[in-house]
Parts: sequence; structure tokens; C-alpha cells
Amino acid sequence: MGELNGKILALTGGSKGIGRAAVELFAKEGAAIAMCGRTADTLNRAAKELRERYGATVLPIVADIMDRESVDAFTAEVGETFGRIDMLVNNAGESEQHKSDKIVRPVLSEDPVGASYLPASRFSEMDEKEFQVAFERKFFGMLRVTQSALPWIRKANSGSIVNITSTKGIQPGPRTATSAIAWAACMNWTQGLSLELGPENIRINIVSVGGIVTPNLMSAYERWGKGMSEEEYFLPRTQNVPLQRLGTAEEVAEAIYFLASPRGGYVTGQCVATDGGGVRVI
Repeated sequence: MGELNGKILALTGGSKGIGRAAVELFAKEGAAIAMCGRTADTLNRAAKELRERYGATVLPIVADIMDRESVDAFTAEVGETFGRIDMLVNNAGESEQHKSDKIVRPVLSEDPVGASYLPASRFSEMDEKEFQVAFERKFFGMLRVTQSALPWIRKANSGSIVNITSTKGIQPGPRTATSAIAWAACMNWTQGLSLELGPENIRINIVSVGGIVTPNLMSAYERWGKGMSEEEYFLPRTQNVPLQRLGTAEEVAEAIYFLASPRGGYVTGQCVATDGGGVRVI
């Protein structure tokens, strides 16, 4: 018997990286899993593995958080299948930097202001669409899913929501970062919403990450780390971090699990930075 037997988890971006590690942990503890992603093949493969490994009930649904109709179809299918949603994890939110030809190298929360490797400031030349895209993929994507799922969470008479953000939302890097501003909006909105949902016994918290080994991190290395070893490329992500290493998706999943599950039953409106101590804020 798992700790979450009979509980329903809905998670966005569940086929790889942090989302994949999270559904693994929730399935192991007996939760039924509903997860969405944009690619059917990877989504269905992950669902098959979870069923075979844990005997879990898994509902994979192709959906795009950028599209409201797609989001509504996702939450409706989850709700109609299971009758309610007990836990919601907003994990999707692709980085717009990976597709931008204007980016030379991502800037990190831990980067020192005067580092010689930092790209030049380009704020005065930036198109405002870059900021709009960041908000669409991060803030509005999270907002759409939460609004759409809330009626089904209310049917459970209690519930928990965990929003995954970046530590850039707490401490932006030393160059104007579109994602940092969008993540800060997500975090402020989460704290405000905790005041509205608390009287309904619905908790909402944040797991803020930095320096985690994920497929996105490795694709960034493949794009911008040409001619550099992994150790050289990732040094800026670890040299100012007390634990002196990158984190794993599984370590982030543990933080998500704590906040989403009954273990975090008296925690709401909070942010847990899972970044090896890179951002030292209490």
C-alpha cells in the first residue's frame, strides 16, 4: 500500500526531466497519474513504463499549455475519468531561449556581475515579443491550467497545487532575462492565490529550481558549449553553489512530492528553492 493510494495527480510536462521524475515518485506511492505533454510518443512511452513498473493507473493526454482549448480538454478528460483532481503540478513551461537565435548563452542567477563570459547587454535592442512569449509560456500557461483544473480540485473538498519555477524569479541573472520576469510573476501570483484558496483547504506552493540536470540543460550545452567540456560549460552553475554540483531531477521530485502530498499539509504560499544553496534567501 502506498501513501497516495486513491489519490489523483494531474501533471503537465510529464514525459521527461523533472516531470518524468515526479510522476515516477507519485506512481510508486500509489497515485493515479494523469499527465500531459505535446509529443504523443514520449508521453505514451512514459505511461507504459509506469504501468509496467508500478501497476499504476496512468492517463497520458496530448495537450499544449499555450492553447486554452487544449488545456480545457486535458482537465475535462482527467476530471471525467477520475471524478476529481487531488494534486496538480504545473511543470510545463519550455524555455524560449532554446529557440532564439539572439541568445549567446543563458544567464544564471548565480552568475557574478563582472564575469568575462557574460554576453553583452542587449535590452535596448530587444523586441517586446520576447517578453510576451516568456509570459505566455510560463505565467499564462500556468494560469490556464490552474483555472481549468480548479473546479475538479474543488470536487475533492481539499487539494494541493505545486508550481515549478526557476530561481531566476527570486534572483535574476546580471543581464535582462525575459524568463526571470515571467517566473517572478508566477511566484507573486502563487502567493496571492494561496490567500484565496486557503479557506477552501486548497494549498498552493512553489518549487523553484536552479542548476538541475535535465534534457533541456543538456540541449543548452549542445547548442552553446561547442569546444567546451561539460565541466567547463557547467562551472558557472556550480562555482557559487555551496553544494558544488548540479542537482538531479529526482531531488526536485522529492521537494514536489513533499509539498503536493499530505506530508506538506500545513504548508501553503511558500517557495522551496531546490538549487544547492545557490540563492540564499530566507
